[in-house]
Amino acid sequence: MKIEPFKEINPPNDKGYWINKKTGMSYGGQYASPVLLENLKKLEAGFKKAMSDKSFTDSLEYDNIFYLGLPTPIQYSKELTEFAGGEGKVGKIFLKRTDLTSGGSHKPVNALGSVKLAKYLGYKRIYTETGAAQNSRAVAAACAKESIECIVFIGEKDFQRVNLNATVTSLFGAKIIRVTDGNATLLPAMAAALRAWSGDPESLYVVGSVCGPHPYPLIVRTFQSVVGRAAKQQMIEMTGRPADVCWAVVGGGSNCMALHYAHITEKTELWGVESAGSGIESGKHAATISSGKSKVAIMLGQKANALVDENYQILESHSCAAGLDFSGTGPEISYLHSIGRLKFAEPILDKEAIDMYHTLCTVTGTLPAIEFCFCCAAAIKEIRKRKNPNENHLLHYCGRGESNAEEMLKLKNDKK
Repeated sequence: MKIEPFKEINPPNDKGYWINKKTGMSYGGQYASPVLLENLKKLEAGFKKAMSDKSFTDSLEYDNIFYLGLPTPIQYSKELTEFAGGEGKVGKIFLKRTDLTSGGSHKPVNALGSVKLAKYLGYKRIYTETGAAQNSRAVAAACAKESIECIVFIGEKDFQRVNLNATVTSLFGAKIIRVTDGNATLLPAMAAALRAWSGDPESLYVVGSVCGPHPYPLIVRTFQSVVGRAAKQQMIEMTGRPADVCWAVVGGGSNCMALHYAHITEKTELWGVESAGSGIESGKHAATISSGKSKVAIMLGQKANALVDENYQILESHSCAAGLDFSGTGPEISYLHSIGRLKFAEPILDKEAIDMYHTLCTVTGTLPAIEFCFCCAAAIKEIRKRKNPNENHLLHYCGRGESNAEEMLKLKNDKK
């Protein structure tokens, strides 16, 4: 199947802002030091040049197909549909199996595009950050393929809980720097990577999510959007129409924009799911938007929803899923939610996601990344509530869960 080419359908303005015309609130922008602003201007110009150069886009398309294995299939999950209530009684559940990329998640899609962009622009090394180490694994693999040096920043807490993916990252030749600042998770890792990049003019910073100063949110969702473009075509071929409802988990928002971007102009309902951690009232959660407790704030060079205190200081997040343990979200996510285009489900507790992990293993015979389990738990709740057998629900199965397996088995045994 030839995937339809990228088309810009929700552009920011020339300063990198998405603006809610009703409220006047802006999301995005470039909040950075003079050195970084210069780097960002060069990157924006280089990205525009690359995307208009057929040699670059043809090379990317070739590697998407023959290196990553795109497009990955869409699977009608009879097992999950039965688990949710039964075919003919509730909506049908389809899975966009991005876990079946060569790298085991959606992260290689942006990683490949970004690393190829770096090589096209003549950069000699890559800095990146990671939480679940899916991003670092993907970027390190792409750097090995393109013969570019790779340096990865990961929070010490995340390193301990995703050691397998971190080990694979090292096997691809990447240098791993473990960050102990703050809560030692994704946010301080991202800040450390940005600092390193600002002092190295021969390098490019590759962001793993749709976050950061402009043009990063634009670049990441442009590369990731191939997932949703393929999914829309596949659903039309399978069912005669795009999905009625699309579901994706939200940390920073890359896997959400990967699926949802291509559906913005369709009648498809778009839903995001966040982690409620130990419970919203406990304060230990990562439900930036769905908790109702976030504010629009400046964080990591962008203006978007973030978990902050009354003085706009960033609060620590909490989730058993390293890829969701983040105190903010991407600006385009914030914008789409503000205009009512992106809905958020009730956030899912860690314990609910862990239960879903074991359900997916035993009911579907697949091994999910724990991040996807939050999405699946929320979608099934809503499907059972609606009881509409005419709806087709498409869930973004965003990653494999080998790195979670030992911890999940331990938690299961501890409950006995």
